[in-house]
Amino acid sequence: MRALLVAVRASVASFRRPLDHNYQRSLPLPPPTTIIGLAGAALGLSDRQLWAADSPLHQVTVAAWADAEPGRARDMWTVLKVKGGKIAERSPYFRELLFFARYTLVYGGPDDVLERLAAAFADPVYPLSLGREDELALVDEVALEETAAGEPRFRGTVLPGDVRGVSLRPALRPGTRMEPLLVETLPLSFRLDDRGIRNPERMTVLSFLPFQVEMEVPSPWFPVLQLRGRNFAWMNS
Repeated sequence: MRALLVAVRASVASFRRPLDHNYQRSLPLPPPTTIIGLAGAALGLSDRQLWAADSPLHQVTVAAWADAEPGRARDMWTVLKVKGGKIAERSPYFRELLFFARYTLVYGGPDDVLERLAAAFADPVYPLSLGREDELALVDEVALEETAAGEPRFRGTVLPGDVRGVSLRPALRPGTRMEPLLVETLPLSFRLDDRGIRNPERMTVLSFLPFQVEMEVPSPWFPVLQLRGRNFAWMNS
């Protein structure tokens, strides 16, 4: 099957973990809604058009892997709470930032949709961002390529389901420092109410694998594909 490969980079990126409040940690890779939202911005879709039942991206599947390990830092922000037209309270919080992030995003779906997306990423309607609106992303490459059957060995990518219960076989080298495996329950889409407020839908469990080491997943319960020597799986198939 054909897939659209989009290589992106950002000086700063962040993907807030859903249950964090005072200390907003970042996911190591963009979640499905961010990847779909990036495509929607390239196409010039409004939020309501993007998440509507007849959205052109409704049938699109997504995947991602890291091309480099980003730097990390904490930034302190202050939220000003206004009551009666006056600042009533200042509430500080920390936010984790990823620096010099490089990702390959993969889109699957009907050929006509992928071709339309390829043209949109080459000349996006709206600015592209990885995280908040001011965290702009640059597109380094857009390519339509044929996927091949992959092998269940992964690194720096996102897999569907919780792989912590699987007997993972990490290929560790002496002196390797590995970030822990991260598992989160995240939405695959949103539903907008009458006020335009997003409500998460299709909650699913996703496993974020570290970049530093390759892991083998014996007997995977999901299809494994390969592009350019990297194995991956669809997050939202």
